[in-house]
Amino acid sequence: MTSRDRDPVQVYCRIRPLDVPSDDSCVTVLSDTVVQVVPPETSQGYRSGTTKATQYTFTGVFDEKTTQKPIFHTVTLPLIEDLLHGKNSLLFAYGVTGSGKTHTMNGELQDGGIIPRCLDVIFNSIGHYQAKKYIFKPDKMNSFEIQSEIDALSERQSEASTSNKFKTPARRGQDNEGPRVTDATRISALDEDQAYAVFVTFVEVYNNTVFDLLDDTPIDPLRPGKIQSKILREDQHHNMYVHAVTEVEVKSADEAAEVLAKGQKRRRVAHTTLNAESSRSHSVFNIRVVQAPLDYQGAIPEKVLTVGQLSLVDLAGSERNSRTKTTGERLREAGSINNTLMTLRSCLEILRENQLNGTNKMVPYRDSKITHLFKSYFDGEGKVRMIVCVNPRADDYDETLSVMRFAEMAQEVQIARAVQPNIRLEATPRATPSGRDALLPGRRKANRVLTEAYRKLEQGGISNPQSEVPFDIDMVFSAARCSWPPLELQSASDDRLITALVEYLQVRIRDQQSRREQQMKKCVEVRTLIREMEEELILKRQENLSLHEQLKDERSRCQTFENRVLNAESANATLQRHVLEHQKYARLLEEELKEKDCLLNQGEMEIQHVKAKEKTKRQLEREKLKKELDRYKQVESQLQRQTERFLVMRDLLDAGCSVKVPGTSGSSESESRTPSIGATHRVSDPRVVHGTPSLRGPAVSTRKRRSRSVDPGKGWIDHRPESTLETDTVFQPQMNRAKSITKLVDSKTITDPKVSKYVLTTQEQDSSGEIETKLYKGDVLTTVGGGAQVVLQDVEILRHSSPTAAKRHSDGRLKDVHSRVADIENRCGYAIEGHNRVKKHCP
Repeated sequence: MTSRDRDPVQVYCRIRPLDVPSDDSCVTVLSDTVVQVVPPETSQGYRSGTTKATQYTFTGVFDEKTTQKPIFHTVTLPLIEDLLHGKNSLLFAYGVTGSGKTHTMNGELQDGGIIPRCLDVIFNSIGHYQAKKYIFKPDKMNSFEIQSEIDALSERQSEASTSNKFKTPARRGQDNEGPRVTDATRISALDEDQAYAVFVTFVEVYNNTVFDLLDDTPIDPLRPGKIQSKILREDQHHNMYVHAVTEVEVKSADEAAEVLAKGQKRRRVAHTTLNAESSRSHSVFNIRVVQAPLDYQGAIPEKVLTVGQLSLVDLAGSERNSRTKTTGERLREAGSINNTLMTLRSCLEILRENQLNGTNKMVPYRDSKITHLFKSYFDGEGKVRMIVCVNPRADDYDETLSVMRFAEMAQEVQIARAVQPNIRLEATPRATPSGRDALLPGRRKANRVLTEAYRKLEQGGISNPQSEVPFDIDMVFSAARCSWPPLELQSASDDRLITALVEYLQVRIRDQQSRREQQMKKCVEVRTLIREMEEELILKRQENLSLHEQLKDERSRCQTFENRVLNAESANATLQRHVLEHQKYARLLEEELKEKDCLLNQGEMEIQHVKAKEKTKRQLEREKLKKELDRYKQVESQLQRQTERFLVMRDLLDAGCSVKVPGTSGSSESESRTPSIGATHRVSDPRVVHGTPSLRGPAVSTRKRRSRSVDPGKGWIDHRPESTLETDTVFQPQMNRAKSITKLVDSKTITDPKVSKYVLTTQEQDSSGEIETKLYKGDVLTTVGGGAQVVLQDVEILRHSSPTAAKRHSDGRLKDVHSRVADIENRCGYAIEGHNRVKKHCP
């Protein structure tokens, strides 16, 4: 079988609208046949850079704005035309849970899906050509038998009496949803001389078991809740079918819609995380159209039947348990659904491998009821089409990618083309005295016209029969059916009978010759017409081939340009994404630059503040140094005066004059003693100047220091930070029951009733580099609210200086003064210590 005798599986893609328009979409429609799947930013592949945008090509693509009507006319209407001509077809909807498969197949009352529109178109086309009910009767073996008019009438009467007896009133509120909107499309190219009948079946495959959704058999009381399952069998033409399934003959689209609604109510659905009414089984709705030829009397004498079948399948959605979180019965259902879909995929993959590589691997049809039921379709008994329903949500990216790959693989499977209709011989054709009558076209119309002519003849309303008959009826029927003359002889000498018979036969012979001549003439005309049509057909074929080659070249060029456009668009999208990223990065850099500018301005302000502070500090240091210089000058003058006193004292000591201390006795012992330093002297030597100041200098009044005070009351809090140096100075405060802390962690330390005093010790470095210690002392007072507060009362300042450190001097005089003071101190220390040899007083 060549490739021209095969047709690929046609796959169409339908994009479902997003439930929330603001959600991210991972599917983009690029053209009428190409879609692009882009990984979302939340996926692992996008972040790692391993997954890129992928393009998939289909027979047709319907975006989220496409309604049900264009989908039906594009995908299903050609299959209905094949059905009415006796050919088989299979159409199934495939996709994940919640992608819109059931909506595509069933639709709504105001916008019907594929199944209701199929029924409308079928009955719009064969409405006037239907046979009476029960003329065709299913034999429960996937075939039909033709009943007589009497048997069919009996069954119609029985059905009418049963329906009237058990008829129930309509439910209240049944028509609240409004009437169903029908599709007015019809197929015009039909054989009017055929009688048609439509039969429907509706089954579901649940957990790999077949159930009849139209079976009204009462449930077995011994097994309540258990529905009888059906088995699959193979008929004499090697086609698979459901044995003993309920096959209902319908005479209108509304009646068929009621049967469909009845089966839909019995179908198994359940609530899942991804869909509120998720189908838990695969449903198969079969439409079979039976047709048989009519004779010149409008009856069906022939036993040749032509049966066409259209299978509409709504597959259950594939789903991952990690997303649905199903357990128990729902988990078992999901496992069965996924196994069936995997079997379908395996069968298609093996079929493709056998066709591409020329192998003969066994296709595992029997691993699933669905694939086993549709085995004949994949083996070449009809067309196969698929609608892939896609939910473009970013959360369904992984499932969408798997569906796209399966659809791409399914398009590579080739199905053998069915050219001849499905004709079934039910019995040997009825023979006639003159052989089998030739069934010329136009029999239905001729019979209708002839019946109307006979009726008018009986009523006497026809004056010119040739004007009433619109065409030559003799060319329709094989011979004239006028009555013979009477053949009874009254006497042996009666020649009228012989004469009448001869005249009748002569007329009939002439009629037959005339019809034969007309037939031969028409045959020549038909042959000539056929020859001309063949020549024209040859020319048309050649022209068609050239146009086909041109079209192929144009398509290849268009495909090349489309690929370039797609690549350019992809590169443009990538550049746009990079531009957005760079713009975002530029905005971040601008914000960072603004922040740094603010920090720089703040730093400059801080520098200006520090400069001002340092300037103020320098001014204070200058004033301080100026004050200290003034103090040094005062000390210099004081030391100068003390130096003069020490000089006088030295002169007195060198003179060795006796000094009389006032207030002592006049004994010689007291007079011979060396005068003590620091006492008030009265010198007997007239050279001694009276009123010389003491070497100790002016009297200094002693005051009581706070640091030496002793508090007989409560204890102190000695707050010393960790950075305080231990100087071990003599001048230190004395605190009873002092509690040393380095930081105030909580308020319990201050609110302690045993605490009444507080001292804070700080250290800093003065301008000369020496350590200056400050002690801030205060009282701890109780507040009205039960807390405590510290009221600072005094500050003690301790300066530590080194006597060996080099000091700055304003001039040379100050240095000389210090040296003289040091000499006086040494001499005074020597004088206080005394000598072994005592000088005698002057006489």
